[in-house]
Amino acid sequence: MIHLFSSASDNGSHLQVLIPVMLICTALVLHLIYYWRPRICPYIATGIISLSFISALILLVKVIHSPNGYLEYFAGHSWSGQRYLASGQPIGIVVRTDLFGALIAALVTGLGTLASIYSKHYIPHTIKTSNIGYYYCLLVLMIAGMAGICLTGDCFNFYVFLEVASISSYGLVAMPQTKQSLEAAFKYMVVGALGSILLVFGIVLLFSATGTLNMAYAAQQVHKIVTAPPGNPLHNFRHLVFASLGMFIIGLSVKSAFFPAHAWLADAHPAAPSSISALLSGLMVKSTGVFLFIRFLFTVFGLHKHEYGMLLAPLLMIIAVITILGGSVFAIAQNDIKRMLAYSTVAQMGYILMGVSLISPAGLEGAILHIFNHALMKSLLFMSAGALIYKTGIRDIREMSRIGYRMPVTMVCFTVAAMSMIGIPPLNGFMSKWALAKAALDANLPMLVVVLLISSLLNAVYYFRVVGTAFFGRAQQHEEIPHADIIRNNHGHSLLQNSYGYYSLADKDRPNENEQELPWGMLMPLIILAAAILFFGVKVGILREIIRPAVQVLWR
Repeated sequence: MIHLFSSASDNGSHLQVLIPVMLICTALVLHLIYYWRPRICPYIATGIISLSFISALILLVKVIHSPNGYLEYFAGHSWSGQRYLASGQPIGIVVRTDLFGALIAALVTGLGTLASIYSKHYIPHTIKTSNIGYYYCLLVLMIAGMAGICLTGDCFNFYVFLEVASISSYGLVAMPQTKQSLEAAFKYMVVGALGSILLVFGIVLLFSATGTLNMAYAAQQVHKIVTAPPGNPLHNFRHLVFASLGMFIIGLSVKSAFFPAHAWLADAHPAAPSSISALLSGLMVKSTGVFLFIRFLFTVFGLHKHEYGMLLAPLLMIIAVITILGGSVFAIAQNDIKRMLAYSTVAQMGYILMGVSLISPAGLEGAILHIFNHALMKSLLFMSAGALIYKTGIRDIREMSRIGYRMPVTMVCFTVAAMSMIGIPPLNGFMSKWALAKAALDANLPMLVVVLLISSLLNAVYYFRVVGTAFFGRAQQHEEIPHADIIRNNHGHSLLQNSYGYYSLADKDRPNENEQELPWGMLMPLIILAAAILFFGVKVGILREIIRPAVQVLWR
């Protein structure tokens, strides 16, 4: 008998299943808890996400010390003491977590914890009070879906968790219930559904060719089919494998916001509450997009093992370059700070695709490093932007003159993330760009280094514009934004409803400018993320010690 995996008793952890299960179970009762005890709902949500983060860290340590670089958990019972069919195919569902998945799961739950803490003070000023229970329910569900994607090992479960995360995010984007947020959520849902349909087709075709939904076993079958000579019965299944690969590439490109399927992101991310914008840009496009892109292209289809990898590499490289430069140029043209950050995310997805398109261990290492680093940077940028809106109601960059003196800690944190995005050492953004540039030179592609330099200059243009205006802009009197409606939430607080959402009016309900800059619950996540950006820039070796073995597992 061919054993694909180690036995569950020796190489599995209940945490692989418990992390998503405890999040989903808690999410289902959060809205009821909100009606029973509204004040404890945010604490329960933050507590369960924090517990999942601790569990994910423990799981990451277990995976690091596992002999094979992954853990496998057999869900359900074996048949007559057997876990495998005679062909070697595992029976039932196998939850397979490697270093790549464990690292991203820890990142998802860690940033989810900070977003939940941030939401405690931010969300009541952003959405209607009656929707807060729904907000925390969907927040926990979205994090459960993203964590589940990282931990699963078969196509069925990955798709279920993908839909859990996606549907939750549609509701969160629509949460402000304004015309623009509802329109953005509808566009996001339509495009997301298109991507999901393509993935379903890809899964069906893959199952038709390999007879399994288990990713590891499917990878073995794909290799046999692709390498089968003409005349071998397996050779007839090649067209199914290639069609499945095409469906996965297109569907996951839509989810990852690669050019030309990027327009939805520029509408959805600015319209969402800033705590959700941070997770959408920092995590959602990665866990439901580029994470699965890397997982299927390398683990299942073995892009690095077969000739079609060399044929696809130039196409992926061209898309990456267009995505990088296009996203950066569009970001320069924006005046709304959250829309600028959204287009910046499009460009950063191009960086990751560039590393993947090199089809080399160094390129893949740079791509995974940038997934981690960009999640920290963009989460901090969106949370900082949300803090500015919370305090002042200002979204237009042109109206942010000298706002850095009114909110120094917030703008210093924003500046740290902005400098890291540009690629200034010793911040973590420089380290991942350096890794990508080195991988491009190793592949004898110096033009990609030129693209990285041009992109960094474009990044400097739009980020220095914000920082320069905030600290060195001409002082001016700000007027209330026109064409806005005044409403009151269930607590009687005045809210100003503009085209993107709700925020407090500049009256007795608005935080006093002479008071504390921000509530500590909002300020603490900003400081933690800024410190993490500096720490993982200086101590990048810690990440490399995890990512290198992760790449080796993907490269098998």
